[in-house]
Amino acid sequence: MRALFHPGFYTSHDGWHQVARLYHFDVAIRDGQFPPRFSAELLNSFGYPLFIFSYHLPWWLAEPLVLLGMSIFDAIKVVFILTYVLSGLAMFWWLREIWGDMGGLAGALVYQFTPYRFANILVRANIGEAVSFMCIPLIFWGLYRAHKKQSVPAIVLGAVGIAGFVLSHIMVGFLFALTLIIYFLGLLTKATSKGKFILSALATVSLGLGLTAYYWLPAIFYKPLTVFSDFYHGLYQNHFTPLSKLIYSVWGYSPIGIPGEMSRQVGVVIWLMIALSLLSLLGRVLLGQSKSRFSLYNLFTGAFLISFISSVFLMMRASAPIWKMIESWSMIDFPWRFLAVTTFSGSVLTAGAASLIRSKLRYLVIVILFGALVYTNRNYVRVNQYTDIPLSLYIESELTTNTDDEYLPKWVDRTFAKKKKPLLTSDTTTVSNLTQTSNVTKLDYSQNSQATVSLYQMYFPGWQALIDGRTVLVSKNNFGGLNIDLPSGQHQLLLKYQPTAIMRFGDVLSLASLSLIGLWIFNRFIKLRRES
Repeated sequence: MRALFHPGFYTSHDGWHQVARLYHFDVAIRDGQFPPRFSAELLNSFGYPLFIFSYHLPWWLAEPLVLLGMSIFDAIKVVFILTYVLSGLAMFWWLREIWGDMGGLAGALVYQFTPYRFANILVRANIGEAVSFMCIPLIFWGLYRAHKKQSVPAIVLGAVGIAGFVLSHIMVGFLFALTLIIYFLGLLTKATSKGKFILSALATVSLGLGLTAYYWLPAIFYKPLTVFSDFYHGLYQNHFTPLSKLIYSVWGYSPIGIPGEMSRQVGVVIWLMIALSLLSLLGRVLLGQSKSRFSLYNLFTGAFLISFISSVFLMMRASAPIWKMIESWSMIDFPWRFLAVTTFSGSVLTAGAASLIRSKLRYLVIVILFGALVYTNRNYVRVNQYTDIPLSLYIESELTTNTDDEYLPKWVDRTFAKKKKPLLTSDTTTVSNLTQTSNVTKLDYSQNSQATVSLYQMYFPGWQALIDGRTVLVSKNNFGGLNIDLPSGQHQLLLKYQPTAIMRFGDVLSLASLSLIGLWIFNRFIKLRRES
């Protein structure tokens, strides 16, 4: 991560989006939105429901740093660095519990030193997916603990992992769905009490979804109102990757399909580990090894080989019929995102292979492995170019922080909304003392007769209008803004974006889930004090 210890920022695919998102998240927090949902400043002050749909966890991690005075650029880079380190530790702690220190260390090293991890941070600057790498091992770790002993700590551990990937990049859940199912079924065969393990898994999922209900409930509820599906329908067709490029492709910094495009290679060491794991598994099955340690090794090796092979297949054009079948409900846009799964599966298989080395040679093997990882990734741990662009230019250039403005409501006139206009353009209305924040617009107005006026402010469920403190109705106008009936005379108009019923329900579920974890931590603390 030394490339990020540099003043300013760097060129990347999503960097401009990320800078603007953190800026608007910070503005919303300072305006009293907790959690942030709507930004009236985006889209030339027309408004945009960005944080109803876009991920939150990276910004929850960065926001305390910004509030303490750190720049937007540095806060983003700190989150990249911090979660990169924590992802390796999480992977190590989980794999060590299964296969000891050497297995955990080997697996964690591969998890950290793969091309896709560096492409994600240093080429794409996809902070959501980068943060999700920290959360995924926690789910697998929690389930592993639960299959041995059904306990509250195991449930909480897995739930925190689920909450993490939902809030960091919910698409990751779809990427790892098959892997998690295979893993769960494998653990179920080894569980001491299958019924209790199933109940623990259900409790883990319920608690994880409860913690994040404030986010995913409104996102799912309001997504059909947006143009999201129109832009991502069939997008996968241009993003398949031939096997040759998965084995090796030149390192680049451009988007896919442009000369100098980003590499989509799985990683030389991972391919080697896959071959060794496959040969090892075949050898043990043919030799009839049945000892418990080998049985666990066989189980995990088989499960993650299936995960790896299926992920490789889903990245290639041969899988197009499957993508065609699932495109109506799948949230995965680019097939090559399955590189996250090949990275994860390859790391687990490396840990299993390393655990089989029982002699003192295991230390030499770790040194050789680390040397191979550093050598094969030596050219990938750098950015393309450093920049010194002022924050104001990032903010002015990002209308919605989405390339295709995919969270626009279907009723919005896209062309009209992108043209900057005054809030109110009525010949019969005089406006004064206008103030606007991310969720509140306040003004004084004067007009001779009652009239319906159109405001250049996006209509979206949650807006509340008050005239002199009395609630009045708002409706959609012909370009997707707000229509309000204004009485004659001099009055004060107040527009407030308030949580809707589904948002409040999600907030209550999340608060209740968080309270359960807090109560458990408190009880544990009291118990430990009594025992001491």
